[in-house]
Amino acid sequence: MARDTLPVALELMFGDEGGYSNRKSDRGGPTKYGVTHTTLAAHRGVKSVTADQVKAMSREEAEDIYRRSYWGQSGGDLLPPGLDYAAFDFGVNSGPYRAVKTLQKVVGVREDGQVGELTLAAVRKYPGGISTLIRDYCDARMRFLRSLTNAKTGFPANGRGWTIRVTGKDPKGLWKDQPGVIGNALRLAADASGQTVEKPQTPPEAGAKADSRDTGLGEVLRKPEAWGPLGGLLSAAGALFAGNGPVQWALAVGIAAGIGVGLYYFIRRVREAG
Repeated sequence: MARDTLPVALELMFGDEGGYSNRKSDRGGPTKYGVTHTTLAAHRGVKSVTADQVKAMSREEAEDIYRRSYWGQSGGDLLPPGLDYAAFDFGVNSGPYRAVKTLQKVVGVREDGQVGELTLAAVRKYPGGISTLIRDYCDARMRFLRSLTNAKTGFPANGRGWTIRVTGKDPKGLWKDQPGVIGNALRLAADASGQTVEKPQTPPEAGAKADSRDTGLGEVLRKPEAWGPLGGLLSAAGALFAGNGPVQWALAVGIAAGIGVGLYYFIRRVREAG
Protein backbone atom coordinates (compact mmCIF):
# COMPACT_ATOMS: atom_id res chain seq x y z
CA MET A 1 0.00 0.00 0.00
CA ALA A 2 1.11 3.56 -0.63
CA ARG A 3 1.03 4.31 3.10
CA ASP A 4 3.98 1.90 3.49
CA THR A 5 6.17 4.71 2.17
CA LEU A 6 5.25 7.03 5.04
CA PRO A 7 8.19 6.10 7.31
CA VAL A 8 10.58 6.74 4.42
CA ALA A 9 8.80 9.99 3.54
CA LEU A 10 9.13 11.17 7.13
CA GLU A 11 12.85 10.44 7.18
CA LEU A 12 13.29 12.37 3.95
CA MET A 13 11.18 15.22 5.31
CA PHE A 14 13.36 15.61 8.39
CA GLY A 15 16.34 15.84 6.09
CA ASP A 16 14.86 18.91 4.38
CA GLU A 17 13.08 20.31 7.42
CA GLY A 18 15.89 20.71 9.95
CA GLY A 19 15.85 21.92 13.53
CA TYR A 20 14.54 25.19 14.94
CA SER A 21 14.55 28.30 12.78
CA ASN A 22 13.02 31.76 12.85
CA ARG A 23 14.34 33.62 9.83
CA LYS A 24 12.92 36.81 8.36
CA SER A 25 12.79 35.25 4.89
CA ASP A 26 10.52 32.44 6.16
CA ARG A 27 6.88 33.48 6.38
CA GLY A 28 6.27 30.54 8.73
CA GLY A 29 7.89 32.31 11.67
CA PRO A 30 9.20 30.18 14.58
CA THR A 31 9.49 26.69 13.12
CA LYS A 32 10.96 23.34 14.12
CA TYR A 33 11.11 20.19 11.99
CA GLY A 34 9.12 22.17 9.42
CA VAL A 35 6.21 22.65 11.86
CA THR A 36 5.30 26.32 12.29
CA HIS A 37 4.13 27.89 15.52
CA THR A 38 0.60 28.27 14.15
CA THR A 39 0.43 24.60 13.13
CA LEU A 40 1.75 23.52 16.53
CA ALA A 41 -0.83 25.68 18.31
CA ALA A 42 -3.64 24.21 16.21
CA HIS A 43 -2.41 20.69 16.90
CA ARG A 44 -2.40 21.36 20.65
CA GLY A 45 -5.77 23.07 20.54
CA VAL A 46 -4.51 26.39 21.91
CA LYS A 47 -4.64 29.93 20.57
CA SER A 48 -0.88 30.37 20.29
CA VAL A 49 2.47 28.99 21.40
CA THR A 50 5.73 30.75 22.24
CA ALA A 51 8.99 30.43 20.37
CA ASP A 52 10.39 28.50 23.36
CA GLN A 53 7.52 26.02 23.11
CA VAL A 54 8.32 25.53 19.44
CA LYS A 55 11.98 24.94 20.30
CA ALA A 56 10.97 22.32 22.90
CA MET A 57 8.74 20.35 20.50
CA SER A 58 9.86 16.74 20.18
CA ARG A 59 10.41 14.96 16.90
CA GLU A 60 7.72 12.48 17.95
CA GLU A 61 5.16 15.27 18.17
CA ALA A 62 6.28 16.63 14.79
CA GLU A 63 5.80 13.17 13.26
CA ASP A 64 2.32 12.98 14.76
CA ILE A 65 1.45 16.36 13.24
CA TYR A 66 2.69 15.24 9.83
CA ARG A 67 0.64 12.04 10.00
CA ARG A 68 -2.52 13.78 11.17
CA SER A 69 -2.42 17.05 9.23
CA TYR A 70 -0.31 16.56 6.10
CA TRP A 71 0.10 12.98 4.90
CA GLY A 72 -3.56 12.09 4.40
CA GLN A 73 -4.60 15.58 3.30
CA SER A 74 -1.93 15.51 0.59
CA GLY A 75 -3.24 12.18 -0.70
CA GLY A 76 -0.57 10.05 0.96
CA ASP A 77 -2.81 7.07 1.67
CA LEU A 78 -4.27 7.06 -1.84
CA LEU A 79 -1.59 8.06 -4.35
CA PRO A 80 0.94 5.58 -5.78
CA PRO A 81 4.36 5.24 -4.10
CA GLY A 82 6.70 8.03 -5.06
CA LEU A 83 3.93 10.40 -6.06
CA ASP A 84 2.62 10.20 -2.50
CA TYR A 85 5.98 11.42 -1.20
CA ALA A 86 6.20 14.21 -3.79
CA ALA A 87 2.73 15.45 -2.84
CA PHE A 88 3.53 15.13 0.88
CA ASP A 89 6.70 17.22 0.58
CA PHE A 90 4.83 19.82 -1.48
CA GLY A 91 2.06 19.85 1.13
CA VAL A 92 4.45 20.40 4.02
CA ASN A 93 6.16 23.23 2.17
CA SER A 94 3.11 24.98 0.70
CA GLY A 95 0.02 23.38 2.29
CA PRO A 96 -1.82 20.20 1.28
CA TYR A 97 -4.53 22.17 -0.54
CA ARG A 98 -1.98 23.77 -2.86
CA ALA A 99 -0.17 20.45 -3.37
CA VAL A 100 -3.35 18.63 -4.40
CA LYS A 101 -4.64 21.48 -6.58
CA THR A 102 -1.36 21.53 -8.48
CA LEU A 103 -1.52 17.76 -9.00
CA GLN A 104 -5.10 18.07 -10.25
CA LYS A 105 -4.07 20.78 -12.68
CA VAL A 106 -1.30 18.57 -14.05
CA VAL A 107 -3.59 15.55 -14.57
CA GLY A 108 -6.42 17.70 -15.95
CA VAL A 109 -9.26 17.34 -13.45
CA ARG A 110 -11.28 19.81 -11.40
CA GLU A 111 -9.04 21.59 -8.91
CA ASP A 112 -10.89 21.21 -5.61
CA GLY A 113 -7.87 20.40 -3.42
CA GLN A 114 -9.08 16.92 -2.46
CA VAL A 115 -7.82 13.61 -3.82
CA GLY A 116 -10.89 11.64 -4.92
CA GLU A 117 -11.81 9.04 -7.50
CA LEU A 118 -11.56 11.40 -10.47
CA THR A 119 -8.07 12.48 -9.46
CA LEU A 120 -6.95 8.89 -8.86
CA ALA A 121 -8.36 7.75 -12.20
CA ALA A 122 -6.51 10.56 -13.98
CA VAL A 123 -3.31 9.62 -12.16
CA ARG A 124 -3.64 6.00 -13.27
CA LYS A 125 -4.24 7.01 -16.89
CA TYR A 126 -1.54 9.69 -17.07
CA PRO A 127 0.41 9.44 -20.35
CA GLY A 128 3.86 8.00 -19.67
CA GLY A 129 2.91 6.56 -16.30
CA ILE A 130 3.86 7.54 -12.75
CA SER A 131 7.49 8.40 -13.49
CA THR A 132 6.46 10.93 -16.11
CA LEU A 133 3.77 12.31 -13.80
CA ILE A 134 6.28 12.74 -10.97
CA ARG A 135 8.56 14.75 -13.25
CA ASP A 136 5.72 16.88 -14.61
CA TYR A 137 4.35 17.43 -11.09
CA CYS A 138 7.72 18.59 -9.77
CA ASP A 139 8.08 20.89 -12.78
CA ALA A 140 4.67 22.39 -11.96
CA ARG A 141 5.77 22.85 -8.35
CA MET A 142 8.84 24.76 -9.51
CA ARG A 143 6.68 27.01 -11.68
CA PHE A 144 4.54 27.76 -8.64
CA LEU A 145 7.62 28.54 -6.54
CA ARG A 146 8.97 30.89 -9.21
CA SER A 147 5.65 32.77 -9.18
CA LEU A 148 6.26 33.78 -5.55
CA THR A 149 7.97 37.05 -6.32
CA ASN A 150 7.94 38.71 -2.89
CA ALA A 151 11.50 39.95 -2.49
CA LYS A 152 11.67 39.21 1.24
CA THR A 153 9.90 35.86 1.61
CA GLY A 154 9.37 34.54 -1.92
CA PHE A 155 11.57 33.06 -4.64
CA PRO A 156 14.11 35.92 -4.68
CA ALA A 157 14.95 35.14 -1.04
CA ASN A 158 14.41 31.36 -0.88
CA GLY A 159 14.50 30.18 -4.49
CA ARG A 160 17.95 28.64 -4.37
CA GLY A 161 17.05 26.49 -1.37
CA TRP A 162 13.69 25.50 -2.84
CA THR A 163 15.36 24.57 -6.12
CA ILE A 164 17.88 22.34 -4.35
CA ARG A 165 15.08 20.78 -2.32
CA VAL A 166 12.91 19.90 -5.32
CA THR A 167 15.44 19.24 -8.09
CA GLY A 168 18.59 18.35 -6.15
CA LYS A 169 20.54 20.85 -8.24
CA ASP A 170 22.16 24.00 -6.85
CA PRO A 171 21.76 26.93 -9.29
CA LYS A 172 25.08 28.26 -7.97
CA GLY A 173 26.83 24.90 -8.18
CA LEU A 174 28.12 25.06 -4.60
CA TRP A 175 26.16 22.08 -3.24
CA LYS A 176 26.84 18.67 -4.70
CA ASP A 177 24.08 17.20 -6.85
CA GLN A 178 21.61 14.97 -5.02
CA PRO A 179 18.31 13.30 -5.95
CA GLY A 180 16.05 16.01 -4.51
CA VAL A 181 12.33 15.38 -4.16
CA ILE A 182 12.04 14.40 -7.81
CA GLY A 183 14.87 11.86 -7.68
CA ASN A 184 13.76 10.25 -4.43
CA ALA A 185 10.14 10.17 -5.61
CA LEU A 186 11.26 8.29 -8.73
CA ARG A 187 13.25 5.86 -6.60
CA LEU A 188 10.24 5.24 -4.36
CA ALA A 189 8.09 4.66 -7.42
CA ALA A 190 10.53 1.95 -8.47
CA ASP A 191 10.98 0.52 -4.96
CA ALA A 192 8.62 1.65 -2.19
CA SER A 193 10.91 0.19 0.49
CA GLY A 194 13.10 3.27 0.18
CA GLN A 195 16.35 1.28 0.09
CA THR A 196 17.82 3.52 -2.62
CA VAL A 197 16.70 6.96 -1.43
CA GLU A 198 19.23 9.51 -0.21
CA LYS A 199 18.50 11.72 2.77
CA PRO A 200 18.83 15.30 1.52
CA GLN A 201 21.24 17.92 2.75
CA THR A 202 19.93 21.37 1.90
CA PRO A 203 20.57 24.99 2.93
CA PRO A 204 18.31 26.56 5.60
CA GLU A 205 16.18 28.43 3.08
CA ALA A 206 15.07 25.10 1.58
CA GLY A 207 12.69 24.72 4.54
CA ALA A 208 11.11 28.17 4.21
CA LYS A 209 7.35 28.00 3.71
CA ALA A 210 6.32 28.71 0.12
CA ASP A 211 3.12 30.68 0.60
CA SER A 212 0.80 31.71 -2.25
CA ARG A 213 0.36 35.09 -0.54
CA ASP A 214 3.84 35.89 -1.85
CA THR A 215 2.61 35.72 -5.45
CA GLY A 216 3.36 38.90 -7.35
CA LEU A 217 0.55 41.25 -8.45
CA GLY A 218 1.04 40.38 -12.12
CA GLU A 219 0.62 36.68 -11.41
CA VAL A 220 -2.51 37.33 -9.34
CA LEU A 221 -4.11 39.42 -12.06
CA ARG A 222 -3.50 36.67 -14.62
CA LYS A 223 -5.98 34.50 -12.70
CA PRO A 224 -9.40 34.68 -14.37
CA GLU A 225 -11.14 34.59 -10.98
CA ALA A 226 -9.43 37.84 -10.05
CA TRP A 227 -11.25 39.74 -12.79
CA GLY A 228 -14.65 38.07 -13.04
CA PRO A 229 -16.41 39.78 -10.09
CA LEU A 230 -15.01 43.15 -11.15
CA GLY A 231 -16.30 42.99 -14.70
CA GLY A 232 -19.72 44.38 -13.89
CA LEU A 233 -18.35 47.31 -11.94
CA LEU A 234 -15.85 48.15 -14.66
CA SER A 235 -18.57 48.07 -17.30
CA ALA A 236 -20.80 50.30 -15.19
CA ALA A 237 -17.99 52.77 -14.65
CA GLY A 238 -17.26 52.83 -18.36
CA ALA A 239 -20.87 53.60 -19.19
CA LEU A 240 -21.00 56.43 -16.69
CA PHE A 241 -17.75 57.97 -17.87
CA ALA A 242 -19.21 57.99 -21.38
CA GLY A 243 -21.98 60.34 -20.22
CA ASN A 244 -21.79 64.13 -20.07
CA GLY A 245 -23.89 65.14 -17.05
CA PRO A 246 -22.44 66.26 -13.69
CA VAL A 247 -24.35 63.53 -11.85
CA GLN A 248 -22.85 60.91 -14.12
CA TRP A 249 -19.36 62.25 -13.51
CA ALA A 250 -19.85 62.28 -9.74
CA LEU A 251 -21.11 58.70 -9.77
CA ALA A 252 -18.28 57.63 -12.04
CA VAL A 253 -15.65 59.09 -9.72
CA GLY A 254 -17.27 57.35 -6.76
CA ILE A 255 -17.37 54.01 -8.56
CA ALA A 256 -13.74 54.39 -9.66
CA ALA A 257 -12.68 54.95 -6.06
CA GLY A 258 -14.76 51.97 -4.97
CA ILE A 259 -13.17 49.78 -7.62
CA GLY A 260 -9.71 50.74 -6.39
CA VAL A 261 -10.50 49.80 -2.80
CA GLY A 262 -12.38 46.69 -3.87
CA LEU A 263 -9.53 45.54 -6.12
CA TYR A 264 -7.05 45.91 -3.24
CA TYR A 265 -9.06 43.73 -0.90
CA PHE A 266 -9.99 41.27 -3.64
CA ILE A 267 -6.34 40.69 -4.51
CA ARG A 268 -5.66 40.08 -0.83
CA ARG A 269 -8.38 37.42 -0.77
CA VAL A 270 -7.05 35.76 -3.94
CA ARG A 271 -3.56 35.61 -2.44
CA GLU A 272 -4.81 34.17 0.82
CA ALA A 273 -6.93 31.57 -0.97
CA GLY A 274 -4.05 30.54 -3.21
